[in-house]
Amino acid sequence: MLEAIKAISVIGTAIGLSVTGYLQLEKFRLDGEWIIDTCTESTEYSAYQDLHLAWRVFLSDVPLGAPVVGDGEKVMEAFAPIPSHARWPVRLVGTKETNSVTLTARFEGAKRSSTGRFELSPTVSPRKWSGYLPFWQKNVDVLEGKFAFTAGDARGTARAIRLIDGEPKALGIEPFSCGGESEPPAPPPEPEDTPEIVLEPEDTPPTETE
Repeated sequence: MLEAIKAISVIGTAIGLSVTGYLQLEKFRLDGEWIIDTCTESTEYSAYQDLHLAWRVFLSDVPLGAPVVGDGEKVMEAFAPIPSHARWPVRLVGTKETNSVTLTARFEGAKRSSTGRFELSPTVSPRKWSGYLPFWQKNVDVLEGKFAFTAGDARGTARAIRLIDGEPKALGIEPFSCGGESEPPAPPPEPEDTPEIVLEPEDTPPTETE
Protein backbone atom coordinates (compact mmCIF):
# COMPACT_ATOMS: atom_id res chain seq x y z
CA MET A 1 0.00 0.00 0.00
CA LEU A 2 2.81 2.38 0.95
CA GLU A 3 4.62 1.65 -2.31
CA ALA A 4 1.47 2.43 -4.28
CA ILE A 5 1.07 5.77 -2.49
CA LYS A 6 4.71 6.64 -3.25
CA ALA A 7 4.24 5.74 -6.92
CA ILE A 8 1.11 7.88 -7.17
CA SER A 9 2.93 10.77 -5.50
CA VAL A 10 5.84 10.53 -7.94
CA ILE A 11 3.50 10.38 -10.93
CA GLY A 12 1.50 13.35 -9.65
CA THR A 13 4.67 15.39 -9.13
CA ALA A 14 5.91 14.55 -12.63
CA ILE A 15 2.57 15.55 -14.17
CA GLY A 16 2.56 18.81 -12.21
CA LEU A 17 6.07 19.69 -13.35
CA SER A 18 5.19 18.85 -16.95
CA VAL A 19 2.08 21.03 -16.89
CA THR A 20 4.00 23.90 -15.26
CA GLY A 21 6.77 23.65 -17.86
CA TYR A 22 4.24 23.62 -20.70
CA LEU A 23 2.45 26.69 -19.36
CA GLN A 24 5.75 28.56 -19.00
CA LEU A 25 6.69 27.55 -22.54
CA GLU A 26 3.39 28.79 -23.90
CA LYS A 27 3.82 32.09 -22.04
CA PHE A 28 7.21 32.53 -23.71
CA ARG A 29 5.88 33.27 -27.22
CA LEU A 30 7.94 34.88 -29.96
CA ASP A 31 5.30 35.74 -32.56
CA GLY A 32 5.67 39.17 -34.09
CA GLU A 33 8.20 41.82 -34.97
CA TRP A 34 11.65 42.05 -33.38
CA ILE A 35 14.83 44.10 -33.68
CA ILE A 36 18.03 42.12 -33.11
CA ASP A 37 21.23 44.06 -32.29
CA THR A 38 24.70 42.52 -32.23
CA CYS A 39 28.16 43.73 -31.20
CA THR A 40 31.24 41.89 -32.46
CA GLU A 41 33.68 41.31 -29.60
CA SER A 42 36.04 38.85 -31.31
CA THR A 43 36.76 38.19 -34.98
CA GLU A 44 39.45 37.12 -37.42
CA TYR A 45 38.75 40.20 -39.55
CA SER A 46 39.83 43.43 -37.88
CA ALA A 47 37.25 45.53 -39.75
CA TYR A 48 34.48 43.62 -37.93
CA GLN A 49 35.85 44.34 -34.44
CA ASP A 50 33.37 46.36 -32.33
CA LEU A 51 30.98 46.42 -35.29
CA HIS A 52 27.31 46.96 -34.55
CA LEU A 53 24.68 45.35 -36.78
CA ALA A 54 20.90 45.23 -36.47
CA TRP A 55 18.15 43.23 -38.18
CA ARG A 56 14.40 43.75 -38.18
CA VAL A 57 12.73 40.34 -38.30
CA PHE A 58 9.26 38.80 -38.08
CA LEU A 59 9.06 35.51 -36.18
CA SER A 60 6.38 32.84 -36.25
CA ASP A 61 6.14 30.73 -33.12
CA VAL A 62 3.66 27.87 -33.50
CA PRO A 63 2.81 26.12 -30.19
CA LEU A 64 3.41 22.48 -29.29
CA GLY A 65 7.12 22.45 -29.98
CA ALA A 66 7.09 23.41 -33.68
CA PRO A 67 10.22 25.20 -34.98
CA VAL A 68 10.48 28.96 -34.66
CA VAL A 69 10.83 30.49 -38.14
CA GLY A 70 11.24 34.02 -39.39
CA ASP A 71 12.37 36.40 -42.10
CA GLY A 72 13.80 39.90 -42.03
CA GLU A 73 16.49 42.22 -43.29
CA LYS A 74 19.57 44.05 -42.06
CA VAL A 75 18.51 47.61 -41.25
CA MET A 76 21.45 49.18 -39.41
CA GLU A 77 25.25 49.11 -39.37
CA ALA A 78 27.43 51.02 -36.90
CA PHE A 79 24.21 52.58 -35.54
CA ALA A 80 23.47 54.15 -38.93
CA PRO A 81 20.32 53.22 -40.90
CA ILE A 82 20.89 51.25 -44.09
CA PRO A 83 19.08 52.58 -47.19
CA SER A 84 16.22 50.35 -48.29
CA HIS A 85 17.91 49.43 -51.61
CA ALA A 86 21.00 48.15 -49.74
CA ARG A 87 19.23 45.95 -47.18
CA TRP A 88 19.95 42.23 -47.49
CA PRO A 89 17.55 39.53 -46.26
CA VAL A 90 18.00 37.05 -43.44
CA ARG A 91 16.09 33.82 -42.82
CA LEU A 92 15.80 32.29 -39.36
CA VAL A 93 14.83 28.87 -38.02
CA GLY A 94 15.29 27.54 -34.51
CA THR A 95 13.99 25.90 -31.38
CA LYS A 96 12.60 27.25 -28.13
CA GLU A 97 13.00 25.93 -24.61
CA THR A 98 11.33 27.14 -21.42
CA ASN A 99 13.88 29.90 -20.86
CA SER A 100 15.85 30.15 -24.09
CA VAL A 101 15.66 30.23 -27.87
CA THR A 102 18.29 29.22 -30.41
CA LEU A 103 18.04 30.60 -33.94
CA THR A 104 20.12 29.59 -36.94
CA ALA A 105 20.37 32.36 -39.53
CA ARG A 106 21.23 32.51 -43.21
CA PHE A 107 22.37 35.97 -44.32
CA GLU A 108 22.33 37.01 -47.97
CA GLY A 109 24.92 39.50 -49.19
CA ALA A 110 26.11 41.35 -52.27
CA LYS A 111 28.87 38.81 -53.04
CA ARG A 112 28.12 35.75 -50.95
CA SER A 113 25.85 34.32 -48.27
CA SER A 114 26.84 33.36 -44.74
CA THR A 115 25.32 31.68 -41.72
CA GLY A 116 25.14 32.35 -38.02
CA ARG A 117 23.59 31.40 -34.72
CA PHE A 118 21.80 33.38 -32.00
CA GLU A 119 21.37 32.05 -28.45
CA LEU A 120 18.98 34.25 -26.47
CA SER A 121 17.15 34.15 -23.13
CA PRO A 122 14.52 36.37 -21.47
CA THR A 123 15.84 39.10 -19.23
CA VAL A 124 14.67 39.87 -15.69
CA SER A 125 12.83 43.08 -14.84
CA PRO A 126 11.24 44.53 -11.68
CA ARG A 127 7.67 43.38 -11.10
CA LYS A 128 5.09 46.10 -10.63
CA TRP A 129 3.65 45.91 -7.13
CA SER A 130 0.71 43.54 -7.18
CA GLY A 131 0.91 41.89 -3.78
CA TYR A 132 2.77 38.87 -5.15
CA LEU A 133 6.32 37.68 -4.60
CA PRO A 134 8.97 37.65 -5.96
CA PHE A 135 9.54 41.27 -6.89
CA TRP A 136 11.27 40.31 -10.17
CA GLN A 137 9.78 38.67 -13.23
CA LYS A 138 10.88 37.18 -16.53
CA ASN A 139 10.75 39.74 -19.32
CA VAL A 140 9.92 37.90 -22.56
CA ASP A 141 9.92 41.15 -24.56
CA VAL A 142 13.68 41.72 -24.14
CA LEU A 143 16.04 38.81 -24.85
CA GLU A 144 19.80 38.85 -24.34
CA GLY A 145 22.56 36.42 -25.21
CA LYS A 146 25.32 35.80 -27.72
CA PHE A 147 25.90 35.13 -31.40
CA ALA A 148 28.42 33.47 -33.71
CA PHE A 149 28.72 34.15 -37.45
CA THR A 150 30.76 32.36 -40.09
CA ALA A 151 31.66 35.71 -41.70
CA GLY A 152 35.02 36.60 -40.17
CA ASP A 153 34.35 34.07 -37.39
CA ALA A 154 32.61 36.96 -35.60
CA ARG A 155 31.31 36.43 -32.07
CA GLY A 156 29.83 38.67 -29.42
CA THR A 157 26.74 39.85 -27.59
CA ALA A 158 23.21 40.06 -28.95
CA ARG A 159 19.92 41.56 -27.84
CA ALA A 160 16.43 41.14 -29.27
CA ILE A 161 13.55 43.51 -28.47
CA ARG A 162 9.91 42.89 -29.33
CA LEU A 163 8.31 45.68 -31.37
CA ILE A 164 4.71 46.83 -31.54
CA ASP A 165 3.98 49.06 -34.53
CA GLY A 166 7.71 49.54 -34.97
CA GLU A 167 8.32 50.67 -31.39
CA PRO A 168 9.71 48.66 -28.41
CA LYS A 169 6.93 47.06 -26.38
CA ALA A 170 8.96 47.21 -23.15
CA LEU A 171 9.56 50.63 -21.59
CA GLY A 172 12.76 52.04 -20.12
CA ILE A 173 15.16 49.97 -22.26
CA GLU A 174 18.77 51.11 -22.20
CA PRO A 175 20.22 51.92 -25.64
CA PHE A 176 22.27 49.08 -27.10
CA SER A 177 25.98 49.93 -26.94
CA CYS A 178 28.94 48.57 -28.89
CA GLY A 179 32.57 49.67 -28.87
CA GLY A 180 31.78 52.66 -26.66
CA GLU A 181 29.03 53.88 -29.01
CA SER A 182 25.28 53.59 -28.83
CA GLU A 183 22.24 54.46 -30.86
CA PRO A 184 21.44 58.19 -30.56
CA PRO A 185 18.13 58.96 -28.89
CA ALA A 186 15.20 59.69 -31.13
CA PRO A 187 14.66 63.42 -31.73
CA PRO A 188 11.64 64.95 -30.02
CA PRO A 189 8.56 65.27 -32.22
CA GLU A 190 8.27 68.50 -34.09
CA PRO A 191 5.48 70.79 -32.93
CA GLU A 192 2.43 70.78 -35.11
CA ASP A 193 1.83 73.82 -37.28
CA THR A 194 -0.92 75.96 -35.88
CA PRO A 195 -2.71 78.50 -38.03
CA GLU A 196 -1.81 82.08 -37.29
CA ILE A 197 -4.62 83.97 -35.66
CA VAL A 198 -5.12 87.45 -37.07
CA LEU A 199 -7.18 89.84 -35.01
CA GLU A 200 -9.31 92.06 -37.15
CA PRO A 201 -9.88 95.61 -35.85
CA GLU A 202 -13.34 96.15 -34.53
CA ASP A 203 -15.64 98.17 -36.71
CA THR A 204 -16.37 101.53 -35.15
CA PRO A 205 -19.56 103.38 -36.08
CA PRO A 206 -19.09 106.75 -37.81
CA THR A 207 -19.46 109.73 -35.58
CA GLU A 208 -21.96 112.45 -36.36
CA THR A 209 -20.53 115.82 -37.19
CA GLU A 210 -22.33 119.01 -36.34
